[in-house]
Amino acid sequence: MASYSYKREESARLEPGDYRVSIVSVEEKVSRSGKNMVVLGVRPNGTNLTINHYIVEGDYWNRNLTQLFDSFNIPEGEMNLMTWPGAVGAARIKIDDQGYLKVAYFIRKKKAEELPPWVGAMPERQTVNASGFADVTDDEKLPWEE
Repeated sequence: MASYSYKREESARLEPGDYRVSIVSVEEKVSRSGKNMVVLGVRPNGTNLTINHYIVEGDYWNRNLTQLFDSFNIPEGEMNLMTWPGAVGAARIKIDDQGYLKVAYFIRKKKAEELPPWVGAMPERQTVNASGFADVTDDEKLPWEE
């Protein structure tokens, strides 16, 4: 029989409350009901937990995006989702009926100023640089076409 080494280790627990968070992922998807939605992965400061937050097109679409833009300092109406990762904001985290962590809502900048400062390296907003595409013309052959 093999000799195994075991040392007790528990998962980090996060209590419900207000936290500084960063966006770690953004994806466009379609909900079960067929509506367009944006799925955000947000990470509370000081943890390695990622909480998925769903903004679904419908009655609260504009209100929820306004909350997001205000909290994360994303220019209003900026729907270039590739630039959202790395943005830092704040959120009220709660536990849902099934016991999972969930973003209740995003907190405005003014209210977020009352939270403890960011701990550790500050995430950098992702940028998209399209200038490299300007040099390519339609007439150029791709390397594997030669």
